[in-house]
Amino acid sequence: MQKKLELGAAATTSILLAVGAASVIPSPAFGQTVGDRALSDVKVDSAGTCATMTVTLNLRVQVLSSFPEMGRELHVRVQPLDPGQVRGLRDALRTPTAIPELRSIEYEGDNAAGPTLSLFFTRDMRFEVSAGKQPQQIVIQVADPSVDPAKCSSAEAGEAGHLVADAEQAIADGNPDRAIALLTTAQALPENAAMPRIIELLGVTRERKGQNAQARAQYQDYLRRYPSGEGADRVRQRLAALDAAEAAPGTSHQLREASGGTGSAKAWKWGARGSFSQFYFRDQGRTSTLNTSSTLGTEIDNSVNVNQLLTAADLTVTGGNDKSQIQIRGAGSWTKNFGTSRSITTINEGTETRTYASRPGGSISALTALYLDYSQRDMGLQMRVGRQTRNSGGVLGRFDGGLVSWQANPKLRFNVVGGFPVLSSRQTWVLKERPFYGLSVDLGNKRSPWQTTLYWFDQHAKGGFVDRRSVGIETRFVRKSFNAFALLDYDVKFNAVNLALMTFNYSFPDGANLALTADYRKSPLLTTTNALIGQFDTANNIAFADLRGLQPFFTDAQIYQLAKDRTLTSKSLTATYTRPITKKLQLATDFSMTDTGGTPGTPATSGTPAVGVLTAMGKEYFYGAQLIGSDLLMANDIYIISGRFADTATAKVYTVDFNARVPITNKFRLSPRVRYGYRDGKVSPTGVPGGTYSQLQPTLRLNYYPLKHSEIEVEFGGNFSKQTVWNGTAFDKVRESGWVLSGGYRLDF
Repeated sequence: MQKKLELGAAATTSILLAVGAASVIPSPAFGQTVGDRALSDVKVDSAGTCATMTVTLNLRVQVLSSFPEMGRELHVRVQPLDPGQVRGLRDALRTPTAIPELRSIEYEGDNAAGPTLSLFFTRDMRFEVSAGKQPQQIVIQVADPSVDPAKCSSAEAGEAGHLVADAEQAIADGNPDRAIALLTTAQALPENAAMPRIIELLGVTRERKGQNAQARAQYQDYLRRYPSGEGADRVRQRLAALDAAEAAPGTSHQLREASGGTGSAKAWKWGARGSFSQFYFRDQGRTSTLNTSSTLGTEIDNSVNVNQLLTAADLTVTGGNDKSQIQIRGAGSWTKNFGTSRSITTINEGTETRTYASRPGGSISALTALYLDYSQRDMGLQMRVGRQTRNSGGVLGRFDGGLVSWQANPKLRFNVVGGFPVLSSRQTWVLKERPFYGLSVDLGNKRSPWQTTLYWFDQHAKGGFVDRRSVGIETRFVRKSFNAFALLDYDVKFNAVNLALMTFNYSFPDGANLALTADYRKSPLLTTTNALIGQFDTANNIAFADLRGLQPFFTDAQIYQLAKDRTLTSKSLTATYTRPITKKLQLATDFSMTDTGGTPGTPATSGTPAVGVLTAMGKEYFYGAQLIGSDLLMANDIYIISGRFADTATAKVYTVDFNARVPITNKFRLSPRVRYGYRDGKVSPTGVPGGTYSQLQPTLRLNYYPLKHSEIEVEFGGNFSKQTVWNGTAFDKVRESGWVLSGGYRLDF
């Protein structure tokens, strides 16, 4: 849905470049009808009454805070580390069967407190949240209210993890006796998050040695301790295979080879999971414009701005045994545009009436993922081919291609990647004009707090150009109370830093949290293809398809210089501080400063137009505060009051936002929200007054969960705004009133 408040192209670009700066103006209550996917997948490791969830996103984030510590809802505030990624987007994941109390997992880019990962449960649970080993991962410990989730990630779990890693290496080296000794030592430790893996691996190792009685004892112990979940299904299958093998007369105690029967432990087991959703979006409004420099009076426009149905699907098919795993995934959406109804414009003191109507149709397709993934545990090999997302090793987002990874030893992993960048999920074809390849090495044991990646990335463009050639390093340090991430990408072709990023996050003993982010980047990312920005073929009045179109007018050296001249440099610093006031109240404050440079212009040639100078935006400042409360009026309710102020190059913007989540029943939730924003425009460098803009947006969202893995959502709201616009001699007065509606359902299977 189109935003109602425009800050100007330059100001909007500057705001998007501000890492962690929340929206400074109200926006529609729901995301655009064609969006992207923020969430990738979720994995669960269970240990007794503890469960460790690892939620993987399609973007890198910094965990800012979580609230509350116990209840039926968990909200994790995050800060996207790349500008403009999925802000305002809402997304959901299918909940894992290993945690039956978990009703839904949602990403809310439009949350009043900032981008938030929200989890909803059917009963009270206790939570502990931490950063994952990778910046696109969030680790959530979930436990029964009577259990401290900190025990799930105790020192014993770290020691057990090291023993498991050594045992896995011993198995890969063909030394099962050493693996059994290591796993037996690990099993003697107190209960911890690694225990299910220890028991299962010990049973598998003994089974491979022909020690079926000992293997059966391990499998039975596993099922007694952890009777549900994906791991229990695997172990139950292995135990059945053992019983079947020994029941058959004349069979040995060795594990029989897979022959297609479901009872064999080496037989492949297949499964499928996915989601399907449909949502209708409508935006209808009435705009009146009083032209103060004309005798025509007030111009009135009644129109439908959005009238679309979004259908989305995500399907994953998995197969494998104890050695190999295959995953096939496809995710995409299709938007049906019904066409906006007639737009009737009337000038009340004139004789002119104009009527417009858009044509139905014009559907939009989007493909977010389509890949085949294969992994072989004994060889330490993993391969993924197709449309996928990667935010490491020089790859910064979605691409069409292949990725091969080899775990040489527990501390060393090699990666080779190649393919073609995907500029948008609406790009449903392979864009072959800019092929790339990359090499990277990951250093660090999975259980080590240090993880480091070194990489080389090389991308080319048609016309014989090097599009991007970078070397880089990524490093991450993760401890219980402190984590940090740093990234440096240096382009050896342009001899320039393309991206430098550092984040720090510290949790104080009293529950407070401090997060800092320093960011330096080229925007858009420095590539030779940036030379096409602002250029088109004047003879044919069309845009150049690729860099070869510029070669008749510029030398190759000039084209490389054009690329640098079209690329902005943005620097930002963000600080966020969160602390609990009471068990029911949390206060969060944040500050961001950005400094965005300009670009030089380019004179016209005989076949290309002149490109004007883009004035530097300079320093812009963003301030915000949120007060979050829980269990204030009724059990498990959530209230968020947010205030923001932005001092940008073109305006001062003030916003306030109130958002509540009220669980009426275990299956029904109301979420009222009211947003108000005011923009006071500054005089532009050319002397044009900026004008003012104010907007009020009340909305009400209803969520209903009729069955497990199903959701119905309806949201209705209004939009009321006033604006003054300079027409060259005076200010026109523009008023708008309208309503927005979205409604639909999501089914997980």
